[in-house]
Amino acid sequence: MNNRNDKRILQNLSLVTQIGLSIITPILLGVYLGGFIDKKLGTEMVFTLIFIILGAVSGFLNLFKLVNKKDK
Repeated sequence: MNNRNDKRILQNLSLVTQIGLSIITPILLGVYLGGFIDKKLGTEMVFTLIFIILGAVSGFLNLFKLVNKKDK
């Protein structure tokens, strides 16, 4: 029974890691891309904020898809 418990712990750890990465990756990409565009156009954090918001929305959509996939 200990082996089964260890397997379940590793599966849960994998799921938590996947959730974290699926949320933070689009946000960090939004920060990078928005900063790059702001630097090129000389604007002040306008595109950075837009892309952070888009990244957050994308991250939570990824989370929603991941949870629905896990339920099936």
